[in-house]
Order: sequence, then C-alpha cells, then structure tokens
Amino acid sequence: MNTNCIGIIRAFWTLCGAMALAVPVLAADTAGDAARGKQLYHDHGCYGCHGFNGNTGARDLVATGSPLISDLGTFTMFLRLRADQAPLLPSTRMPNYPASALSDAQVRDIYAFIRTFKPDAPAVKDAPTLKAILDSAARPKGR
Repeated sequence: MNTNCIGIIRAFWTLCGAMALAVPVLAADTAGDAARGKQLYHDHGCYGCHGFNGNTGARDLVATGSPLISDLGTFTMFLRLRADQAPLLPSTRMPNYPASALSDAQVRDIYAFIRTFKPDAPAVKDAPTLKAILDSAARPKGR
C-alpha cells in the first residue's frame, strides 16, 4: 500500500472519529422552536415531498421507523453530508442543506416541527368532509 492511500485512510478515520464525537453534542441539544420550524419547513419546500403533516407526501416522515429522523444528530448529519445531492435541475432526490443554507438553529427548529407530526391519520368519523365524500360514493348510482 502506498503512502498516499495510507494518508487517505487515516484522514477518513479521523473524519469518522470527529463525526462520532459530534453526534452526542448535536443530539443533546434538541431544544428547537417548532413554530419557527414549521415556517422553515414551508419556506424550504419540504412539504413538496413530505406533505404538510409529514405523512401525505411522496416521502413519509412519520411512522416509517427511519433512523434518519430518530435523533437530532443523525438528522443534522443527513442534511449536511449529502454534498452529492445538489442537482442543478429539478429532481426527486432530497437536496443537501449545508450550514450556509440552514443554520444549526434552523435545523433544530425544523427537527422540532417534524417531531410534532402525528403518526396516524384521523379516523373517518373524525373527518366529517371525508365521511360525506365516502358516503356519497357508496350510494347506488341513479338515485
């Protein structure tokens, strides 16, 4: 193995160690503001894929068991370390959000908002308009 490869491997493991040390610090500070997070979620177009409540879009956020939103540290690293996900044209892949696009405080706020999402849709009986639509659709035609 040449010295160039050894240097790259050492740098990689150093970076991994630094990230491992950073995660507990990030995870410990989860006191974001959900109200500000809601505005940021809308401002950055998150609802376009994840829906307004996290479970009506193309990419659900709630009740998925995704480790990417299990804690603030993982969520932050997911947003930050996606440097290859910055397409020039519209794409269905989630873009990256470096600190220049979303500050750590803003990430905490969005995370706090995401944590308010409820995993279950309301029962049909609790959504009168939906119930009326379903009842109407169930009626025999021609009457």
